[in-house]
Amino acid sequence: MAKEAATDAARLLADVESVIAASDDLPVADLTDQPDGGAAAYKGRLSGARPDLSPDAIDALASRWFFHLRWIGVERGSDAPRYFVRYGGDGVTAVPIALFRRRLVGGKAIDEVLKDVDDWRPDTRSRIRETLAFPLEADLEEATDDEAGQFVEMVRSRRYVPFRATPPADGPDRDQIERLREEGANRG
Repeated sequence: MAKEAATDAARLLADVESVIAASDDLPVADLTDQPDGGAAAYKGRLSGARPDLSPDAIDALASRWFFHLRWIGVERGSDAPRYFVRYGGDGVTAVPIALFRRRLVGGKAIDEVLKDVDDWRPDTRSRIRETLAFPLEADLEEATDDEAGQFVEMVRSRRYVPFRATPPADGPDRDQIERLREEGANRG
């Protein structure tokens, strides 16, 4: 690309890194409630912050942002892990039996499963990746930080019980998710 643009490769790379940093530094916390996931507002903010960018560059950076936010599940400045739980039990009462987490290390998503207290091991079966790719077919559900903490205590005490009630999270509850799964299974 540097040869095509008749510019120094190091300068081109520095410019690209500068544009990516500018896009990563945009405020995005308020965008997820918008019907389009915040894409139009994000593009508008990026265009305002970097008026020198072409519409194609804005689209490419918005795609990158969407991938990081929605697929990997991270935002710039937020390295808090996402937790996922697998349930078991008698079919009436859901009891968590496994805890998974996705965290970001050096910009790369690391998926792990809790094997014992403070013993996280790689998610070699790619359960989290499959859950994110096929949410209606997945047997993992996203868990809150509070639920993850409760599960760690269950592991510590070796006593597995249903989660204590936590404040409702935005989005569908477990019953709604189960209905969606059943509808998907009935269609297929």
